[in-house]
Amino acid sequence: MDLETIVIIGNTLVVGATFLATVYRIKIERDQIRVVKQTATAKECLEALRKYVKAERESLLAMDRKELNEFIDYLQKLGEC
Repeated sequence: MDLETIVIIGNTLVVGATFLATVYRIKIERDQIRVVKQTATAKECLEALRKYVKAERESLLAMDRKELNEFIDYLQKLGEC
């Protein structure tokens, strides 16, 4: 093999590795953006829940055990979406 062939193969490998690294970086950034969006949505939901619990505190305290369990089950199912 002459020197030109070795250089071409080496450059091809470097370009291929750079391409794979770029594709992997794009995937990581997409995942990061998705997580940031989910965090923002979760924060909004948590703030809304705090607001409603604060407003309905007396009603929640007045619930009997069965109603409270049903409400907690509802909140768990709501959080699984």
